[in-house]
Amino acid sequence: MKKISFLFFASIHFLLFAQNGDSLSVKKDSITTIVKDSVIKVNPIPELGSIEPFGDSSFIISHKEITFQEYRSLYDIIGAQPGIFVRDLASPGQQNQIVSSGLDDKNVAVMVDGIPYNDYYTGSYNLWNIPVDAIERIEFISGTNAMFYDGKSAGGVINIITKNFNNNRAITHLRYSQGVSGYTHTDAMFAQNIANGMNLSFALAHYGFGSNKGNQKYRGRYINSNDDAWNIRSKLRYNLTNWFNLSFTYFYNKTWTGLHGGVNVFTTTNIYDGLEASVENFETYEKLYSNNYNLTAAFYPFEDSTFLATMSIYASDKLREYRNEENRTYFFTDSIFQKRDFSTATKGVKLNFVSQYSDIRFLGYADLASIQNKDIITAGLKSEIFKSSFFVISPFATIKDLQNQFMINGGVEGKLRISSFELFGGLTQNIINDRPTSGVMSTEFSNATQLIATQKSDETFSLMEAGVRFSTPQFFSFQMIYKRIIQKNPIISDTNSIFSSFFDYNYFYPGQYTFDAITASSHLIWNDFHLQGTANYLKRPTITRDNVTLTLSPELTMNGSIYYQGLLASGHLDIKFGFRGNFYSKQNGMKPYDEFGVWIPSDLISYGPSGTVDFFAVGKIGDAYVHLIWENLTGTQYLLVPVYPMYDRNIRFGVSWEFLD
Repeated sequence: MKKISFLFFASIHFLLFAQNGDSLSVKKDSITTIVKDSVIKVNPIPELGSIEPFGDSSFIISHKEITFQEYRSLYDIIGAQPGIFVRDLASPGQQNQIVSSGLDDKNVAVMVDGIPYNDYYTGSYNLWNIPVDAIERIEFISGTNAMFYDGKSAGGVINIITKNFNNNRAITHLRYSQGVSGYTHTDAMFAQNIANGMNLSFALAHYGFGSNKGNQKYRGRYINSNDDAWNIRSKLRYNLTNWFNLSFTYFYNKTWTGLHGGVNVFTTTNIYDGLEASVENFETYEKLYSNNYNLTAAFYPFEDSTFLATMSIYASDKLREYRNEENRTYFFTDSIFQKRDFSTATKGVKLNFVSQYSDIRFLGYADLASIQNKDIITAGLKSEIFKSSFFVISPFATIKDLQNQFMINGGVEGKLRISSFELFGGLTQNIINDRPTSGVMSTEFSNATQLIATQKSDETFSLMEAGVRFSTPQFFSFQMIYKRIIQKNPIISDTNSIFSSFFDYNYFYPGQYTFDAITASSHLIWNDFHLQGTANYLKRPTITRDNVTLTLSPELTMNGSIYYQGLLASGHLDIKFGFRGNFYSKQNGMKPYDEFGVWIPSDLISYGPSGTVDFFAVGKIGDAYVHLIWENLTGTQYLLVPVYPMYDRNIRFGVSWEFLD
């Protein structure tokens, strides 16, 4: 922490003394003049924070797409992507689970401006803790080359690129949203240039759900489902020249979330009645405190726009407090007191570069991290060999040294474009997996008393995909992808271990699982009317638990929407409104095991198939965006997680403004 503070203050002093009289903010190949009263939201080096600086636009979820989507959290944005299923716990703040082609979010890398954010113990990350209003764009990569960016990210990569500003006039952004059961979301942001080429932005966000007052204490929709979460974020960015930028980013989270453990189906007549339903735990909750720091330099060496390099020095500290406190509520007590603290300290340096020579582009990185005083080294190199836009082939290799395990993955992707058609495919294979010992996962202790599993096993992945895209601009697009994933020695979290009599245990299965997924998506545009849909078929391996055959994810998921997006009221109203629907086939599912923050298989009940229809509208009037969503118009009673009932109806509405001065 002292080192980080020194770096921060030293950078501030250097930046202040490095001021010059230049009134231009310039990026290579274009010149932007900052004049009085101008408002410019651009990155002087626009690739800052990207893991694919000049990558395929199909990876990008743009700021405009995000703005015109009624969202609660980043889960709503990611859950709308092809091939993704989100196990929604139906309570703000609680960590949902992402499933990508059968793999859960232990194998989905989450990054902010290229810096890894996944939790050391669980391997996942709670996307509620990244405010959507902080996002400029999202790089979402779920193909075979996803392994390139982390070495263990077979399920995909989510890279959040945060907003950058360069404005002489002050900008203030405010978003407010509310819904049933005391749900509120507030986000306030301020940004302004404080010197030539230097911009400071600051934001404060709050999520609230439920009440702590009177006889409503610790109640959201259900008892002990309330949430109180704060996020502070700030960025100081300085453009020293047209080829050298510096930025310092700080993220802070403080959350308090009730963990009711789901509805008790044995003592509840109607699980969808929040007032009458009995939950598994009235007293359990978690507190989370996290600090994330990132100092990044981005530069074009020798002012060469064909070579971009970035260096990031980053650090974070995180504390998760799990509590089961006897007599905390006015209700029944289980006479159990549990206290578990999971703390993580991380520091590291990450280097990235992109260069281009003739028809070959190179992308490389090296990440040297120390997590809990354990060194982890990840490095990758990829080249793109292309001839115009007709044919591209991209071989890549990644190494990962986990101190007790050394891995090398290699792969190749190819694209062939013929008129409006594009054929593509890829293959990723583990080449070397060197580990001194194998067997049951090793464990470590937090505060010398808590059993926690770390991801140390012989787990490896092989991925293969093939697909076709067809697109005619502003009219029709279609995509179909087949993907096969082979997961060897998969990590299993369960309370019913075949290797141990311990109740709380994590182990890895000495075999392999094979997942086959077919995903199809299309988008039809007729004037200002849109018809959009996605279908995903997933064939998982057969798994049994207590002699019950488990369907851990729905084999078939579908979502679609029909909407209008255009200008009304003589061009004064920019609006998007329509209907969207979802379908999920039958499953047993997985449920959260709150004590350790992991997910375990459930054989309690089977549920589905189910389907819902929502109405949504987002409109821009002047500088304000107004949003409204009425979820589940038909009042369908359904589950996505056992046993966390989804709302049979839910209305949310709100507004966001952007002010000058």
